[in-house]
Amino acid sequence: MKVSSSKTRTTLILAVVLHLRKVLNILLILLGIGSLFLIGILIFIGTSMGKRADNKFVENGIERRTYIVDSIYRAENLDINSSYKPLSLHFNGKPIFSIGQKLSEIDSTLTYRIDPNADYQAYFPTIKDYLTAEDKLSLYKIGKHSYINGIVYFSTDQQSERIFNVSGTWGFSVYDKNLLEEMKIWLIENLFPELENHFEFKENWNYKIETQNQIEHFNLTKNNESWTLNYEVELK
Repeated sequence: MKVSSSKTRTTLILAVVLHLRKVLNILLILLGIGSLFLIGILIFIGTSMGKRADNKFVENGIERRTYIVDSIYRAENLDINSSYKPLSLHFNGKPIFSIGQKLSEIDSTLTYRIDPNADYQAYFPTIKDYLTAEDKLSLYKIGKHSYINGIVYFSTDQQSERIFNVSGTWGFSVYDKNLLEEMKIWLIENLFPELENHFEFKENWNYKIETQNQIEHFNLTKNNESWTLNYEVELK
């Protein structure tokens, strides 16, 4: 039986359409794989560039921190290869600090906190400034109303935590002049044993304790009936 020409054309057209649809599907699949491959390459390149940028940023950050620490150490005359004699300031019956000492090596009972207003605040956290207002550094009542209030300041670098830039101040509020001798005895026995036979309540009293590579400076001033003792460590 013969098939009509119109039916034949229709069949051929359907066959062509189906074939084209298959080809199109294959092309779409290939294009999809290609797109995924291309996206994968772009992600890989982006990640690699990001990692290189991050590494460079870290390297630059480390270099900057190292430069800051080295510059400050030079300004402070700190020699990390030198051995420094323990400072004359005592806590719990022994020296509280040595220059270059690690923060983790000091008396564990000493309380201290970050000082946001000290010398190196602009370089935080590369350099950290601390203060301690530990109770044992002060005499809160002597007689009825007199007292001694002490604060000690010190700095460390973030990486090694070496202690440097040590200073302190003690305010003497005196409401009874007869208590000056008792204050002097307390100061020497509890904080500065090396000041025995040297410390005296005299306006603009100055003293220094000098060793091979450091000098501890003491300066006492008076304002009415109040006295202020300033203490500072200078490295040679």
